[in-house]
Amino acid sequence: MKLFWRLVCMTALCIGSAQAARDISPDGQDTPTQSLDQESEKTAYPGLISVKMADPSLTSPIGPPGLGLQLTTDNKDRKAKAKIGLRIGNDFFFDVKFIVPVGDADAEVEPIDLDGLARSSVIDLGIHYLSWNPKLDADKARAILTEYLARNPEKKNFVLTLNNLKSEPDLRRRFLEAVAWKIAFFAALRAKVGRQDFTYADSNFKSFSEQKTSFALEAAAGVLIPGWGYIGFNFETQKFYEAGNSVDLILPYRGGPVQQIKSYIIGPPGKRDRNKLQLEYRKTIGSFGAINPRISYFPKDKAALIELPVYLFQNPDAGLNGGINLAWTSKNGGRLGLALFIGSTFSLTPE
Repeated sequence: MKLFWRLVCMTALCIGSAQAARDISPDGQDTPTQSLDQESEKTAYPGLISVKMADPSLTSPIGPPGLGLQLTTDNKDRKAKAKIGLRIGNDFFFDVKFIVPVGDADAEVEPIDLDGLARSSVIDLGIHYLSWNPKLDADKARAILTEYLARNPEKKNFVLTLNNLKSEPDLRRRFLEAVAWKIAFFAALRAKVGRQDFTYADSNFKSFSEQKTSFALEAAAGVLIPGWGYIGFNFETQKFYEAGNSVDLILPYRGGPVQQIKSYIIGPPGKRDRNKLQLEYRKTIGSFGAINPRISYFPKDKAALIELPVYLFQNPDAGLNGGINLAWTSKNGGRLGLALFIGSTFSLTPE
C-alpha cells in the first residue's frame, strides 16, 4: 500500500511540474497570441479531446478513451480486449479495459514480455492526465478571417475555426501554420486485477482446481513534442501466481497392459512478484505507419526486454490499428518473438 501512495505522489508531482512549466513557458512570438478555440482544438488534436483527432504534427489519426474492441494475437498468446472511457474536465481521462485470454496458451512457456497477468482475465482501470495548451497567432488569425469574409461576404457571423475552413483549404492551411503547438505533458496511473484458473496434482496424483487473484500497479509520465514524438517512462509492479512445472508420466491405461503418457503439473501455483522499468518512444512515419520501440528492465529477474511494434495496417475510421511486434528477452539465455496484432489503435500517448 505504501508503494501505491508513493506512485500517487510521484504522478502528482509530475503533473504539478508539467503545469508549472506550461504556465511560465514564453510564447516566443512578437505578435499577440490567444488560446486555440475549443472547436479548433478538438479538430486539431484528435485522440485526446474529440472522437477523431490527430497528433500535434497532424500526421496520424489516433483515438481517445472511448468504446472499442481489440484483438491482439500471435502463435502463443492471444487476447481479446474491450475498452470504455470518459473525459473528465479539460485534462483528465478515465478508462476501463477488460482483457480476456483467447485460445489455449502453453502454460509451460513464460510470455516473452514477462507479463505475470498475461494468462489472467483482467480488469484494468486507468486515469490519465494530459496538458496541452496550443497558442494561435491572433494577427494572422485576423488576416485569415478578413480574407475569408472577402471571399464569402454573405457569412457575416462567421466564426473562425478549423472545421469552418474546410471549404477553403488554403486558408485552413494558413490557420494551422499560425498555431504554436507547444509541448504536451502526460501522466497516468493504472490498477489491474486478474483472475486465473489453475489445475494441478498432489504427490498422490490427485487433481485439484482453484482460482488465484493477481494485482498490478503502473505509473507513467512523459512528454509529447510536436514533430518529434512521445518520450515516456513507465514503472509497473506486479504480484501474481505462476503454475508449477509439468511432468510426463507413463501410466497403465485403465489398469490394462497398454500404457499411456499423461502430463501433470505437480503442486499448487507459486506466488511471485515482479517490477518493471520501461523507457518508450512513439512516433508516426508519414501517414502510412508508426513505431513504438520499448526497452524494459526487470530488476529481480535481472532480465531485459526489447520490443519494436511497427504499425502498418490502417482502418479508414480508426487510423493505424495493426501491425507486427518484434521482441527479444535476455531471460533464460535469450528468446526472440514475432507477433501479429490487430485492432490495437496507435496513440501518441500511452493508453
